[in-house]
Amino acid sequence: MSLKVERYIPAVVALAVMGLWWLCDAHLPNGEKEFLAAALSVGAIFTGFIATAQAILMALPTDSVMGRLRSSNYISDLIDYISSALRSGILFCISCLAGFYFVESSTATKFWFGLWWCFWGVYTLLTFHRVTNIMMKIMRIP
Repeated sequence: MSLKVERYIPAVVALAVMGLWWLCDAHLPNGEKEFLAAALSVGAIFTGFIATAQAILMALPTDSVMGRLRSSNYISDLIDYISSALRSGILFCISCLAGFYFVESSTATKFWFGLWWCFWGVYTLLTFHRVTNIMMKIMRIP
């Protein structure tokens, strides 16, 4: 897969799923507060994993795999991917927290919040998936 395609897949797929959410007139499931609490936990786990992966990569000595990554042209892409996964995880968690205030709102507000939540949830999941795949490839380097 080319880097251009890989770079934009999370945003494009998240927008497509958000469009499906709109077309299907989807809503958060009943028991919104419990659902948002569970989603917040998952988002926090994803964010913690990404932050830990970032810390581990930063701590690697330059004469190891990290040195080879730095000498390649891919280190800036890896840094961008990790930072987008970290930011999206934080925004997803913030969205879940904000949702506690919106679940008591009007139906229209809940619908617009659902679109927002859906986008950040899918985007976070896909950026996490992308970084996890890259980390697994790095671990396979002898």
